[in-house]
Amino acid sequence: MHRWIVPAFALGLRLAPALMAQSQDSLSLDVTLGRSTGSGGRRPYLSSGDIAAEITLGFRPHPDRGSAWMAAFTLGRRSGPLAFGDERCIVQPGPDSGCEPAFPTFSHIGLLGGREWRASHADLRALAGPAWYGGGGASGLGAQLHVDAAVGFRHLAFVVAARGSWVGRVTGETLRCRSLEFGLRIQ
Repeated sequence: MHRWIVPAFALGLRLAPALMAQSQDSLSLDVTLGRSTGSGGRRPYLSSGDIAAEITLGFRPHPDRGSAWMAAFTLGRRSGPLAFGDERCIVQPGPDSGCEPAFPTFSHIGLLGGREWRASHADLRALAGPAWYGGGGASGLGAQLHVDAAVGFRHLAFVVAARGSWVGRVTGETLRCRSLEFGLRIQ
């Protein structure tokens, strides 16, 4: 058993720099909040100052490079406007008149891939991939496009993110959402 100590120690010394580089900034966690708008659907939806929130867990296998491929897991929610008092109502014309329905609220889970570019204290990401959308009616599959920029320190940065989503619901309805969000990145 003692004869394996020296080779194991030598192997550890050999792998340590690669493992240290791998663990430096390989993972990042973004938490963002901002405004969202939506469009599409089979009927006219009322879209107003909606809220979008997102948590993004990113994995970059080569943190030592200035530019590298990366993967991200996203979890987000798009909800209706914050209501203070009476709800806004736009009356639909026709025999079945009433208020137009609000744009659907839903949550999503996505797996994105793309590229990240790093310079001294700034990062830029462009990611895209499939996502599942549920809530606010029928669920569906779709795509998400995510572009963000971060400026700050090595382990904490301020993030501005722009996201676009395309949702194909199981009912055949197609929805599109866009959001501009601000938040923090921990890495």
